[in-house]
Amino acid sequence: MKHGPRFIFALMLVALAFAPMCVGTSTPSQSPVVSVDSVLVDVVVMNNGRINVTYWMTFTVHSESLGGFDLFGIQETSIYDPGRAYVVMGENRYDLTVEVVSEGYKLDWLPRTQEGETVTVVFGYFSTNRILEKTTGTFTLEGSGEEVTGDLAVLNWAPVIWSQSVGFENVRVIYPIAMNASWITDEGGITPDGADYAGYVVDYRQGLYDVSETQYSFDEENLLAYPSDPGASPRNFSVSLSHSSLAAENHFRVFHYTNWSWYEQYLMPGILAYDTAGIINAYASTEFSVAVNVFNYGDADLENVIVSMNYDANLTLTSEQTSWHAESLSGGDTIYIFCTFIPDNLPAILTISFLVSADNLDPGEWLVIDIAVYVTEAVPPLIDPQMFAFGVGSLFAIGLIAYGYKKVTSSYGARWEADETTTGYQSPEIAIQTFGTPGTVADIDPVESALFVNTSRKTLISMILMSCVRKGAVRVISSDPLKLSATGLQFEDLTYYEEMFLDAIVNNELDADKVDDMVEEIADKVQAKAWDADFEATKVAHDERVEGAWEKLESNPTLEGRTDYYFDEDYDDNGWAWFYLYQHPRHDAYLKDAFRHPGGTISPPKIPAWFNDLSEATGHAISDVGRVVGDVAATTSEIMSNVTNTIGDVFEGVGSVISEPLSPILEQTSRCVSHDACHSACVSHDACHSACHSACHSACVCHSACHSACHSACVSGGFR
Repeated sequence: MKHGPRFIFALMLVALAFAPMCVGTSTPSQSPVVSVDSVLVDVVVMNNGRINVTYWMTFTVHSESLGGFDLFGIQETSIYDPGRAYVVMGENRYDLTVEVVSEGYKLDWLPRTQEGETVTVVFGYFSTNRILEKTTGTFTLEGSGEEVTGDLAVLNWAPVIWSQSVGFENVRVIYPIAMNASWITDEGGITPDGADYAGYVVDYRQGLYDVSETQYSFDEENLLAYPSDPGASPRNFSVSLSHSSLAAENHFRVFHYTNWSWYEQYLMPGILAYDTAGIINAYASTEFSVAVNVFNYGDADLENVIVSMNYDANLTLTSEQTSWHAESLSGGDTIYIFCTFIPDNLPAILTISFLVSADNLDPGEWLVIDIAVYVTEAVPPLIDPQMFAFGVGSLFAIGLIAYGYKKVTSSYGARWEADETTTGYQSPEIAIQTFGTPGTVADIDPVESALFVNTSRKTLISMILMSCVRKGAVRVISSDPLKLSATGLQFEDLTYYEEMFLDAIVNNELDADKVDDMVEEIADKVQAKAWDADFEATKVAHDERVEGAWEKLESNPTLEGRTDYYFDEDYDDNGWAWFYLYQHPRHDAYLKDAFRHPGGTISPPKIPAWFNDLSEATGHAISDVGRVVGDVAATTSEIMSNVTNTIGDVFEGVGSVISEPLSPILEQTSRCVSHDACHSACVSHDACHSACHSACHSACVCHSACHSACHSACVSGGFR
């Protein structure tokens, strides 16, 4: 019997329908057995404090074959260099296929490296954020042993951690500091005079750490001229750290200092930049997501960065926030924006816009970000989807339906064809969900509120210290270095965190671990109090109190009234007014303005005794300011300048204590109880990049497990 082409076509459809059932399940090959023979890392420090990193990683394949692995755990935000992404096998070089993922980079190559062969993988990248940070203090130079006081640049950095043992690892840090020939030995080493010229100081925490965080000395620490060729010019100062036979998850910590003057003149002003998909393909009545990363591409801090969003009326916002705020955005730091929408059922090109402003930028330097949303109109189904479950016999019906559907809908429902200008946007896999009751403001005190809205850790602890001093429970002995004493007295009841702050004073110094415990306790309390609150409403209430506190101060007509209010009074029923006044990003400027016009007063403001004592301890004694009748304005201005300098020194003193245990970069912490970097780091894009670096490595206030979890989750390996 002969069959026509239609019958044969139908038979082919049936065969295709059953094809998946007939395909055998393939058995994946076993994972290769690989040894990590050596890892060599060059860290070239650039004049602006960013780094240029190159890895040379050599592996031997003992069984199966190797064609890729995961390079995870890079701390800094980075852009890889395609010119330094290749493998060398024998005399041949092959380019790497690089996939950028949230944890780092997936590196693959062809042809695969076979059993018994060795491959060297070369991979390089540039950091987009400044890694060296300024710190001020008294240090002992490594070369001469001389003590110096001044500004140094701290490098607190680590290469990636490996999931298995490493035969040999070396990190060479190459600085932009040219050495005089007289400071270079015949063997290529650097003399003590050369080390002093660079300002080289070793932090006691530089070393090798095992999985339990026990510290060991490196096998070798050398100061070398780079390049090693005696005929090269210039030859720069470099630090070489080496160790053999590292166990699995052992890791280097590179922690030392050089003179800040080498970098200061090259620092760029703060610059706003962003990363997002400019075009999004969406389907009517179907939720889609928008992700925008706003970051500081420069070096100087950007103050009071505000991101506000507007969107087309044919879009329905299904997430909560329409604005985002960072009190201070340091170089390389990022504001992560994630929101979701549902478009109306109509073919259209809709717009979502973001305006990004910063107080210390001119309006012409602000950002306007426009995202075009191409909406495809929805087409109603012609049949109930359940009709597709009737077995093989329905295949013919499906074919007919498909034909009819195409004929009926060919002119119905506008679509936007995807081309190189309209690529589809893939949203992050997980989004943070909140449980807030709309309009509910969390019942939290000023310090807890500061943590809730992402106030920096340094600011938070400075607030607690100032409150303890005001209540008489703590005396500041000096601010640089920060020395404190618990007086055993108190003029007012202490809060739970103030009592924990007193416990953290050990031998006149703040114990970093106990400070961590205190901030963790605040975070736990806030989580318990604010779990059902509306985040945006609570944040708005906080911001209103900050503004309202200043309005109340300025409404007082006398200097005496303003002084009493600033130092000692409450803001309505919301706690000590100074807590809110201090959190305003323009605190110093507002304070000077508020006391600039003394009106009819005949004497400067009288500063309370507790703050007078504090000013003397910081070297800005208010009692030294002349009180000349008739020159009230000048005297008042000098007094208030000493007030801001005193608070600034306390702030910096606190910063030096709490930053050193983990990292010198301190400004993007305290995210766990809100909706920003730490939480987002755990579940979405950039998990181990800037969020991990600026949150975990800057002494994140989340549970201490976050720090080790971030590291262990981002271990390199995954050989395939």
